[in-house]
Amino acid sequence: MNFITAGNAVGCTINSHRRGWDGSICRNAETWNCSAKQQFRTDYCQQGDPRCYHIHVFESGTPYCLIDDLGIGWLLEQYPNALDNQIMLFWGKKYQEPRGISELNTRSKDYIFGAYRVQHVECVRINDFKTMWKLVPYPDGWVRFQQPHALTVYYRTIPEGPYLKEINRVAVENLFKTAEQTVGPSSNWFEPEDEDRFAYFHAHLGDWFEQARIETQKVKQTMLSSQQQQETTWAAENTVISTPNTELLHSPFEQLKHLEVRKVPEQHPPVLADLKRLPPYGLIEKESSQEKIRSVYGKDILDSLLAVSISRNMLILTGNPGVGKSTLANELIDDNERKLIVTVGSTWRGREDLLGYVNPISNEFEPTEFTRFLARAEAAWRKNDRRTYLIIFEEFNLSQPEYWFADILVRSQYPEEQEKLRTLELGGKSVRGIPNSQGSRIFLTPALRFVATINNDHTTLSLSPRVLDRAAIVELTLEARTTLDRANLELEEKQIMAIEELEELLKYKDAMFSLRAADSLKRCIEHRDQLNFNSIWDALDIVLLQQVLTKVRLLVGDPSNDGLLQGLEEWRESYGKNLRKCANLISSWGETLKDGRDVIQA
Repeated sequence: MNFITAGNAVGCTINSHRRGWDGSICRNAETWNCSAKQQFRTDYCQQGDPRCYHIHVFESGTPYCLIDDLGIGWLLEQYPNALDNQIMLFWGKKYQEPRGISELNTRSKDYIFGAYRVQHVECVRINDFKTMWKLVPYPDGWVRFQQPHALTVYYRTIPEGPYLKEINRVAVENLFKTAEQTVGPSSNWFEPEDEDRFAYFHAHLGDWFEQARIETQKVKQTMLSSQQQQETTWAAENTVISTPNTELLHSPFEQLKHLEVRKVPEQHPPVLADLKRLPPYGLIEKESSQEKIRSVYGKDILDSLLAVSISRNMLILTGNPGVGKSTLANELIDDNERKLIVTVGSTWRGREDLLGYVNPISNEFEPTEFTRFLARAEAAWRKNDRRTYLIIFEEFNLSQPEYWFADILVRSQYPEEQEKLRTLELGGKSVRGIPNSQGSRIFLTPALRFVATINNDHTTLSLSPRVLDRAAIVELTLEARTTLDRANLELEEKQIMAIEELEELLKYKDAMFSLRAADSLKRCIEHRDQLNFNSIWDALDIVLLQQVLTKVRLLVGDPSNDGLLQGLEEWRESYGKNLRKCANLISSWGETLKDGRDVIQA
C-alpha cells in the first residue's frame, strides 16, 4: 500500500465556492459552476439543501471537510489515524463572478484556497451503503488564503485513490512565503481573522511538518507490520498440502498455491514475489529486476507485470516518449541470446516484412532475424529448455499490426499442447540456413513472450480491439524527481521545482522531462567546463530548451492557449532569471500567436 513520503504534505481538490466558503448555499447554483455536476446543483444546491461536501471547509466556527469513501476509504478504513497531524492543502479551479469556473478554458489552472493541520478524522455513516470521512483541523490549525489567489499547485498522484495527492514540503513552504509577500494594507481577506490565522499557520509550519513526518513514519511502520503479519499468516495456512486433486493438477494456477514467503530481515526491505514459484515463461527472471522496477515505477507497475507473466504472452507498454518503455523492456531479461529487438517500419504491410519471403528461384524461404530467433527458441524448447525467449517490438503501432503480426498473434494464443495450431507455415521447401526436419515450418513455443512499446501521436496508428483483447497494456509514468534519481542527478531544490512546474504546465502538450533529457542534463553538467557553462542552471536551460520546449505545439484559436501562456508567464517570472533561453522562447510564443501563426518548434 502506498502513502506519502514522510515529511511531505497531502492535499485534495474541492469545489470552487463563492462567498468565501461561509457555509451558506450558493445563490443561483444552476448558473454557478463550482465543478459539481449540473444535475447535483439543480437538485440540491438550488433547493437550499446543504448536501455539498465542501461548504464548511473554511467555516469560522467549526470548519471541516467531507471526503467520499471511494477516494479515501482505502487508507482510513484500516488506518483511521493516518492523516492525524498532517498538513492538508485544498485547491480547485479559479472562478469569477457571475458564473464560476469558465468552461471555455480546457486547461484551467489549479489555485490554492487554504490549508489544514488535521487534528483527527471521523467516520460518518450516511446509511448502509454510504460512508463519508470528516477531516477536522486543529482550532488554530487552519487557514483560508486571501483573494485573488494566484498560487499554482503541483502535486504527485497517490495511485491507490483519486482524492489524496502528495505535495513536496519545500513547494508548500515556498508557497506560503510567496503568499506572505502579498500581504499588505490592500490585502483582500474574507474576514479580519484570516490574516491572523495565516500568520500563525505560517509561523508554525516548520514545526508542524516535523511532527507530520514523525506521524507518517509511524503509520508506514504500522502498515508494513500489518502486511508482514498477513503474509506470514497466509503462508502458514498454505504450508499444509492436502492430497492432490487430479482435476486441479492441470490448472495453470496450481503452482501459486505453494508460494513461499521468506523471513524479512530487520531493515524491512520490500516483499517481492518468489519468482521460482510462479508459472514458467515469466517476463521477469531476477529479484533484482523486480526491485529495480518497483523503485523506479512503483509497486503497482511491478504487480501488473507479474500478472502479465501468468495471464498473457503479450505486453504492451505505453507512456510519454522518454518515460523508459524501451529501457524497462530490455531489463526484463538480461540474457541477450534469449532476447531480440525488432524495429517496426512504417511501410510494413504484410507478414513477409516481419518473417521473410519465398525465393522464387531456389524455392527456399529467406528468413529475417525474427524468424531465425523463433527457430532458436524452438530448438531450445525441443531440448527441454523452458526459459523465456523475449521479443521486443519498438514502435509497435508505427504500422497497423494486423497487417504483419496477426498470424503470429493468433497462433501464439493456442494451448501449448496443440502444437499443430501453434505452427507457422512459411512456404517453400525449407528455410534457408535453418536445418529443420519439419520443412518450412516454425513452432511458436509457449516460452515466447512479446513486449511492444507504443506511442500515441499523429505519426502512429490506433490498435484494434482484436489486438487489445489478446494483450495486456501497462502505462508507465515517471515523476520528474524519480527521473532525476534514476539518472543519479542531484540538483538544488529550486532547480527540481523548475522542472516539475514546467512539466506540470506542459504535460497536456506531451512535453515531458524524459529520461533522455535527464541523461543529456547529466552529460552537460559533467562537461560544463568544456561547454563554458557558468553553472548547472546554464546546463538545465539548454536541455529544457532543446528537449522539452521543442515538443510544444500551439495552434492559433485553441482556447487552452490562454491558460497555458498565463501559467508559462508565471513560470518565466519565477525562473527566467536563471533560465534565460527558455524564458525568451516562451515570451516569443504569445507574439507568434497574436500574429496569427502557429507555434511549431519542429
